[in-house]
Amino acid sequence: MASIVEGLFGMTPEAYQGQQYQQDLKRSYELAQLDPGAAARAQLGASVGQLGRGFAGALGIEDPQLKLISARNTIAQQIDQSNPESILKGAQMLGQMGDQQGAFALAQYARQAQSEMAQTQQRKAAETASLAQAAKTQLSVKQEEDLRSELSKLGPDATQDQVIGVLTKYGPPEKVLAALTAAQSKTEAAQAKIEAAKTAADAAIERAKVLADAKIEAANQAGATAKQIAQMRIDSSNQIAQMQIQAKKDLAQLMVSLKGPKVLAPGLQKEEDKELELVDSLKAREDSLAPAIASLSPDPKTGKISLELGPVRNLRYQAQNAAGNSTPESQRFAELERAVQAATNLKTDAAKGVQTDKDVLRFANELIAAYGKYDTTVTLQALNDFVKATAKARENAQKRIDSRRKSQGVEPYYGPAVGTAQNPIKLD
Repeated sequence: MASIVEGLFGMTPEAYQGQQYQQDLKRSYELAQLDPGAAARAQLGASVGQLGRGFAGALGIEDPQLKLISARNTIAQQIDQSNPESILKGAQMLGQMGDQQGAFALAQYARQAQSEMAQTQQRKAAETASLAQAAKTQLSVKQEEDLRSELSKLGPDATQDQVIGVLTKYGPPEKVLAALTAAQSKTEAAQAKIEAAKTAADAAIERAKVLADAKIEAANQAGATAKQIAQMRIDSSNQIAQMQIQAKKDLAQLMVSLKGPKVLAPGLQKEEDKELELVDSLKAREDSLAPAIASLSPDPKTGKISLELGPVRNLRYQAQNAAGNSTPESQRFAELERAVQAATNLKTDAAKGVQTDKDVLRFANELIAAYGKYDTTVTLQALNDFVKATAKARENAQKRIDSRRKSQGVEPYYGPAVGTAQNPIKLD
């Protein structure tokens, strides 16, 4: 309420004085119509009238109406306009000073304020009870998706009636809205936990990579042989791969715990665990082949190759590494040997009955054969084919994982990311 005096009694002291001045000014204008210079004399007349009232006040002669308005204004300033009891006290004060009309109007105002406050409290109590009851209302995943879709189609300028019309389709609007809000809060909290877990896992893996690189560099500075350095790289790569596998398993378990009962059956989960290990091992193989591919590929700027192969060169690289006198070239050759060894291991596993992707095995044999020819270009092409087949096998495993989950109504593990394997380096 801006002003009880102005709202209830229609006039403030300032407004009353301004009204008196306007009346004096009007009378002066009417009298001045008979003579020239009317406007100036009218203004002078109004000013004289106002001055006269001020002079009368100085002599103790008060305008009764102004006195009444001033008293009401003084009392209004002492009232807490948000408190009906305070307003009633103001009404009593007006009654004591003889202003029965003002006292009655103020008392009416107090009773109206009390009634509005009581209605507000009742409405809030009803809303609280309704929300408490609505907390028991739950929407299925499909209902929630359909509801959100319908609400989004209304657009930002939707009216309250339009929104309520959509909510009504799914039950009492207040209950549906409360359930929707609760679901949104739960989703946001779950997403925050997942993001925190991902960040923590990524940080731990990154620290392990930095520590491994530091140990390898220290060993290199201390005079470790190329064979020792190569073994350290293999060990660190295996350790990091295991960390990545465990992080994905932990994240999957966290997501399951947050999303409720939609999980794979134990038997299917075991199959997925094997597939996940396969995906990570294939990705580790892709990463391990990258240095050898880079060594055999022409530099984009100079066109030179950092590792040239040939019968004599290969023997020299092997001798340098064996004697502990490795060079950058012999170290790159050791990386190539590890790539060939990985292909040999695959061939051996397949011979033992271990299931191996046919294309991967075919290109592993191609790499072994190309390496035996000591030809840089042929070996590079074989490496590219080998890494391409490995990437394709990884993508197929990811698709199998998501296909299995889809058939069971479980959220995809990879989703749209499937099919974005790295592109191997190609020869011009």
